Amino acid sequence: MNTLAERIEHNLQERDFCVVFENELERCWPSEKIEPEEREKQIQGFAQWHGWTVSILHTDSDLSRAIFTPG
Repeated sequence: MNTLAERIEHNLQERDFCVVFENELERCWPSEKIEPEEREKQIQGFAQWHGWTVSILHTDSDLSRAIFTPG
């Protein structure tokens, strides 16, 4: 999770947003082990803890990407 946070922080220094795709999210929040609602709450909490906001976008009811922006 620290690696992901560092990548997001670095990207946010260069632009106003950072897109994180499902394959990266899956490493920290495995969809097979966490219910979808709880997974979204955990991603939201991760963003808030770091002072960011996050928009979670779905396609065909699967999480496909999360867009982090400065809080």
